[in-house]
Amino acid sequence: MGKLLNTKLFALFVLALVLIVAVSQVAMKVSERHATHDSVVQSMADQYAYAQQLVGPLLWIKCSEPASIVESSGNDSRRLFTSRDCSQLIRPSSLSGQGGLKVSERYRGIYKAHIFTADLQLQTLIPAFTAKPDQVIEGADLIFGVSDPRGIKRIRVAGADGLELEARPGVAGGVVKQGFHVPLALDALARGLSLTIELEVAGSGRLEFAPIAASNDLSLRSNWPHPSFAGLYLPDAREVNHDGFNARWRVNDFASGGDNVFADRGANGWLSQSFGVSLLDPVNAYTQTDRAVRYGFLFVLLTLGGFFLFEMIRRKPVHPLQYLLIGFAVVLFFLLLLALSEHIVFITAYLLAASACVLLIAAYGRTLVDSWRGAAVLGGGYAALYAGLYMLLTSEDYALLMGAWLIFGLLALTMWLTRRLDWSAMGRPAEDKAE
Repeated sequence: MGKLLNTKLFALFVLALVLIVAVSQVAMKVSERHATHDSVVQSMADQYAYAQQLVGPLLWIKCSEPASIVESSGNDSRRLFTSRDCSQLIRPSSLSGQGGLKVSERYRGIYKAHIFTADLQLQTLIPAFTAKPDQVIEGADLIFGVSDPRGIKRIRVAGADGLELEARPGVAGGVVKQGFHVPLALDALARGLSLTIELEVAGSGRLEFAPIAASNDLSLRSNWPHPSFAGLYLPDAREVNHDGFNARWRVNDFASGGDNVFADRGANGWLSQSFGVSLLDPVNAYTQTDRAVRYGFLFVLLTLGGFFLFEMIRRKPVHPLQYLLIGFAVVLFFLLLLALSEHIVFITAYLLAASACVLLIAAYGRTLVDSWRGAAVLGGGYAALYAGLYMLLTSEDYALLMGAWLIFGLLALTMWLTRRLDWSAMGRPAEDKAE
């Protein structure tokens, strides 16, 4: 190869580095804006209500029983009579119910957070309890754990006779840290309890339930079309469409391990054995833009390589500054995509950003190809490239397969276009080629 070709290749290498650095700066901007969005959403949750885990209802029996201890002092010993705590927690034999999860959006500036209101109707059976002859029952409470009590909007607890019971703030027993309790009449314990609970609770991000009963059967419907089912137990049945989802969970003691459901807790203090739904947004603008920017280096290389092939095939020199301007047009696409997607839906933002860059490159390329027909072909090629990128973004499960075939196709096209080129003659002076 001649010196001119070596110089051009070195210049393209330097330009590629400059443009890749520019793409990395756009990627940093995406991360910065994403972090700002997350902090704003967290701030809104701080003022509204956090993710919710519901635990209960549980029966807490506070009782004491006589006990004795023997104290020894030298050769003397004496027996002291005292009392010890025999309080215990009783799990329901069954817990069933259904609920509606209404998801809405709250805005602060251009940022939005997904919040929910869950309207639940629960039915529970708690087995009868009879104290031992020497035990003294000091009180009985129905307790219900709510991870963020700020979200409690309405509570109604009624017995089998339809009479409402009074709910009070706070919980006892140490199983859950926050929630509410319902004082119970002691004479009702021996008969067992059949209760109906209506609970309206608000939160953000996620709603989970702990399977505390021997048999749990819960159905949930929602207007949220993108559920991510969370926890250790997936729904037995679910239906998801553009109008929302319906899901039903059935978990029993054989799956949860009975009392072991209270054994494991996560870093946030939640019971680890739970099931529910997270309100993840699969079309999050920042996530989608970040995925697009990851292909930025490939776009830069394809742009520089494509115009280099044009220069070699058409024997028309392209100045490094022209390479740089076209490369920055490609980089500008990702910045436009980020800026537009913060205000409009992602697909519209993508179409506008891609159309603007395709028209810019095609119009500027008109001076290189010397015809509008050639400029149209150039624009069509870039439009196809942006269409391929969008398919990669929307087909997450097949992104690797599609990306591999896209690169293979471009390589095959390059090999076919350059099959007749004499690479050894490229860059040599004209008098050397004539010899």
